[in-house]
Amino acid sequence: MNRLDTPDTLLPQPTQEIIHLVRLEQIRPNEQHYPEHALFLADTILREQLWRIPVALERHSLAVMDGHHRLEAARRLKLALVPCLLLDYAQVEVSATRQGYVVTPQEILRRARSGELYPPKTTRHSFKSPPPTCSISLSFLTQAAPGVLPV
Repeated sequence: MNRLDTPDTLLPQPTQEIIHLVRLEQIRPNEQHYPEHALFLADTILREQLWRIPVALERHSLAVMDGHHRLEAARRLKLALVPCLLLDYAQVEVSATRQGYVVTPQEILRRARSGELYPPKTTRHSFKSPPPTCSISLSFLTQAAPGVLPV
């Protein structure tokens, strides 16, 4: 048997990430945002009439891992649904970008539940791969029902 025939060297099967459409009011922020940046994103999304990058959420709590500014843009645009990836902390590493703050998955989830938000850009979530992109119509997100979209 040559080396390529061993189970350890078999190519992995492709995986398909799924974009979930989550009701805006269910998503729990844990950081504040910069209003100017959220406004810039809202203006861009409105001009393009497309949502392109899903918000990353912790799958059980729906706490934001990445995308607080996109979440605020969705609020400003009065969207009913937000395209999201549902992940867990086994897939994501976290660190602090500001000194003096405890940044652990447990503390992030506690802040999401309590509403005691970190300052903007305090947490850094490192993902194993970049998030998928999408092109979801803004009009669809204002009135659609929750669901999932394969990418």
